[in-house]
Amino acid sequence: MVRRTAYIDEERIHERLVSLIRIPSITGEEDAAVARIANWLQQHDAEIDYWNDGIASLQRDPRYPGHEVERAWAPVVVGVVRGEQPGPSVLLTGHVDVVPPGDYSLWQDEPFSGVTRGDRVFGCGASDMKAGLVAALAAFEAFAEGNRHFPGRVIFAAVPAEEDSGLGTLAAIRGNWRADACIIPEPTVQHGVPELVVAHAGAMSLRIRVPGQAAHASKRLQGESALDHFFTLYQAMRADEQALNAAEQHPLMTVHPLPYATNVGTIRGGLWSSSVMDSLEALVRVGVPLGTTIEEAEARFRRAIAEAIRDDPWLSRNPPEIRRLASGFGSAQIDPNHTLVRTLAEAAEEEFRQEPRIAAAPYGCDMSGWVRLAGVPTVIYGPGDIDEAHAPNESVSLETTCRVARTLVRTTERLLEAGVEGLGSTGHPEPAAPGHNRSHD
Repeated sequence: MVRRTAYIDEERIHERLVSLIRIPSITGEEDAAVARIANWLQQHDAEIDYWNDGIASLQRDPRYPGHEVERAWAPVVVGVVRGEQPGPSVLLTGHVDVVPPGDYSLWQDEPFSGVTRGDRVFGCGASDMKAGLVAALAAFEAFAEGNRHFPGRVIFAAVPAEEDSGLGTLAAIRGNWRADACIIPEPTVQHGVPELVVAHAGAMSLRIRVPGQAAHASKRLQGESALDHFFTLYQAMRADEQALNAAEQHPLMTVHPLPYATNVGTIRGGLWSSSVMDSLEALVRVGVPLGTTIEEAEARFRRAIAEAIRDDPWLSRNPPEIRRLASGFGSAQIDPNHTLVRTLAEAAEEEFRQEPRIAAAPYGCDMSGWVRLAGVPTVIYGPGDIDEAHAPNESVSLETTCRVARTLVRTTERLLEAGVEGLGSTGHPEPAAPGHNRSHD
């Protein structure tokens, strides 16, 4: 009998990775990338579900996480291969969207070129996470092309909007897609070998507007500089960040120098160099600890700001406006002893000849949606390196991508054989939105 890992075609993985990188699927512009993946899925004897979830409908959903990038819809494609016997469902899923490449002059090659040098494939999104997505697709195709002598079903889902709060995964869940186990091949490589991530921090984005009072620059003391007052808030943010991280006790999170980061991403303010800045707007990303909800984290942040301005002569009378733009991701975790974790660790050790390190990530991702909204046990394991993500000259190892694909095949085979009883569910799924009755159980 042909081993199912033999269906992993390294040349095809390379071609598809380059093809996908060459589609500039910046968040909000994912339609072409999802369509390309849908075309690849149509080449196999697999069931396909391909739809656009409208943004207006998503915004009415009580689980709507917010979004920062304007869009009309969220395109999603799902492929399914059914085995000959009943059994559990295993989901392999990833996002197609990438962050903007930034200053092109910092890139050695055109950001969406997919240039290959030796074992490295370069391009915006190569590491985060088009290599992981292609590895998951290759693993799915190993079941679509091979015999169907397996129980249960294998599901592959490509979603948009992960870089913008996970709206795409919510759309997939609204489509009533569920599974008994889920693997997300986000970048987890450290020192050349993928780690197995069983927990991640959460994150939310806030807009802070700081009021000032205009005056002629030569009479600066007659005005109130919004920039000066922002520094007061910035110091409060840093103090809150320090206290939050000092209190963390989870052993997988404390290995990180900064498990929960607060980052000021953009600042805009002022009208003219000769005028005292009369207002300032900052976009801020705030980390959310394990076991803490978005609402709890926001309340903590607001208390820190309120305490900082309580005795400030200007800000106490003219408090900043704080508005949550996107809930982003809640934190998520799975029991390290779960069957999914043990099975993937075993398969990874066979492929890489060393046991993967069990880890937690300081960033948020779609694991949160599958755990919190759908109650699906989920882990993160992929070929990219997070240090390469969101940076110029992003690249990924082709060899590692292929080895991860084979690891996903072995893991999926064993999870299917474990049966539904061997795979529990985790988290507390929220009720489906009214009017969404697409059943795929």
